[in-house]
Amino acid sequence: MCTILLAWGCHPAARIVLAANRDELIARPSVPPGMLSENPLILGGRDLGAGGTWLAVTADGAVCAVTNRHPGEGPPVAPDPTRRSRGEIPVALLSGDREDIQARLADLGHARYNPVNVLWVDGNRALVAHVDDSGPVCVVELAPGPHVLTTRDVDDPRSAKVAMLRAGMDRVLSAGDDPGVTIAGLKAMLADNTSATDSPVDAACIHGDVYGTVSASTVIAGGEHVVYEHAPGRPCVTPFEDVAIAG
Repeated sequence: MCTILLAWGCHPAARIVLAANRDELIARPSVPPGMLSENPLILGGRDLGAGGTWLAVTADGAVCAVTNRHPGEGPPVAPDPTRRSRGEIPVALLSGDREDIQARLADLGHARYNPVNVLWVDGNRALVAHVDDSGPVCVVELAPGPHVLTTRDVDDPRSAKVAMLRAGMDRVLSAGDDPGVTIAGLKAMLADNTSATDSPVDAACIHGDVYGTVSASTVIAGGEHVVYEHAPGRPCVTPFEDVAIAG
C-alpha cells in the first residue's frame, strides 16, 4: 500500500474504518484477496513478484499493512534485492502474540528489510513502525482520530499530499457517526486523482503507464463484525467487491 486512510476509534460501532490504495508498478503481478493463513485465519492479496502481501486482515478484524518508506528529503532509494521481502511482515505480525506487538514492531530493523512503514491495528490499539537504515525503529502509538500514512512519517506535517488527505478525512468524518457513511466518503477520496502538487504521485489515485494505483481495499471492524472489500483496479473505475470472511 502507499496511501492508507485510517479513522481509528472515531465511531462507537467500529473502532477501525480503513481505506487504502496500493500504488505499484503496473506490470507487477498480484492476485486479489484470499486466504494467506488458515490458523489463524488471515486474508489478503498476494504479490506474485516477491511474495507476501501489502495488507492483511484477520477474522476478528485486526489489520496489518505495509507501505514503501522514502527518505525525508530527496528521491526514493532503490531497494536492496538481498533483503527479505517486506510482504512477509503483515502475516508474521498477525500470526503472533498481540500482547508484545510493540516490541515485535521495534524488532523489524537491523537491515533485514528495505525501508518500510508498518501499520498494525486491532480493536484496542493502533501502531505505526517506521523502519529504515537511519537508526532504531520508531514505533508510534496512534491516538483516536483520523490518520494518513503514505511513504513518509504517519501524519507527516511536511507533506502536501498528507495535508490534503487529512483535510478530506475531516470533511468525511464531520458527516456523522455512521461507519458506512465514512467508508463511502473515504472510497471517494481514494478515487480522486487531484494532486496536492504538480506531481501526479501526490494524488490519492495515481494514473501512470508504468507506475500508479493498481487496487484498493477497505475494512470496517467493530466487535465481531468485519467488512472487508477490495477493488482489483483503480478505484476511480473499478467497483469494490466483498471479501468473504469465515472463521
